[in-house]
Amino acid sequence: MKEKFADPNSGSVSGPLPLIFGVSGHRDLFIADVPQLRDRLSQVFASFRAAYPHTPFRLLTPLAEGADRLTAEVALASQISLLVPLPMKRQEYERDFTTAESLAEFRTLFARAEFRWEIPIGPNARAQSRTKQYAEVGDFIARNSHILILLWDGRDNRKVGGTAWVKKRREHWVKAASNPFGSMVSLAYGPTIQVVTPRASGHLPRPRPATLGELPLSAKEFAVTLSKHLGYKRGGTTQKRPPLYQLVYWALDSFNASVASAAPVRSRKKRHSATRSRL
Repeated sequence: MKEKFADPNSGSVSGPLPLIFGVSGHRDLFIADVPQLRDRLSQVFASFRAAYPHTPFRLLTPLAEGADRLTAEVALASQISLLVPLPMKRQEYERDFTTAESLAEFRTLFARAEFRWEIPIGPNARAQSRTKQYAEVGDFIARNSHILILLWDGRDNRKVGGTAWVKKRREHWVKAASNPFGSMVSLAYGPTIQVVTPRASGHLPRPRPATLGELPLSAKEFAVTLSKHLGYKRGGTTQKRPPLYQLVYWALDSFNASVASAAPVRSRKKRHSATRSRL
C-alpha cells in the first residue's frame, strides 16, 4: 500500500524522504540569551520549511547539556523528530549529567526521540577515552547532516570533540565529498549555519547573538530565481545560478510533493454472492 505522511509543520501532507539537521554547540549558555537563541533557531527551521514545504525534517543530536537540548526543544516545538546517537552506553553517558535536573531533562527528551542508538567506536573501544567517544559522535553528526547548525561564539578552543572541532570535521567531509575520485558526492551537503552564542565561561567582551550563514530562499523565491537562471540572460545580464544544494533539495521536495499528492492504493474488498454467503 502507498502511505501518506502527515506534515506536522504545515498541516499538509509530506513525502517520505527527510532532510537531516545536525547540531553542535556550547554547553554553558547564558540563561538570559536563551529566549533570543530559541527565536533564532525557530527562524532557521521556519526558513527551511518555507523552502521545502513537502519535506519532513529530522534533528540529529546526542542531547548534551546546553545547545543540544535547546535545539532539540525548538525542533520538537516545530514538530521535527529527534534522532539521538549516543557516544557510549546510556547508563555510562548519564554519569556526565551531575544534577537531578539535568538528568531528568535528558531522559524526557530521550524518551521523545524517534530513533536512539550507540555510535560504534571501533575494535579498541575499551581503550578509548571519553573524549574520543564524544569526538566520534561529533564526527558522525558532521558527516551525516545535510544542514549543520552551530551554536558557537566563533572561538576555537582547540578541544577535540568541541564545536570548533566539529566545524573542521564538517569542512573535511565536504572537501572529501567533492573529490572526483572519492566514493561520495558533495551535492547533499547544505550550509553550515552559525547561531552566534556567547558562553557563560567565555571572556569579555562577549559576542551578541546573531545568525550567520546562508538560509534558503522560500519555495516561491526559488522558483523565480530558477526561472531567471534557465533563461540564462535577463535584461542583458547573466543570472546567478542557485547553489547546487538548493537544486538538490528542490528536486527532493518535488519528489516528496509527487508522492504526497498521489492517490493512495486501496485494497479491494472481496464481494461474496448471496449464494456463497449462505454456504
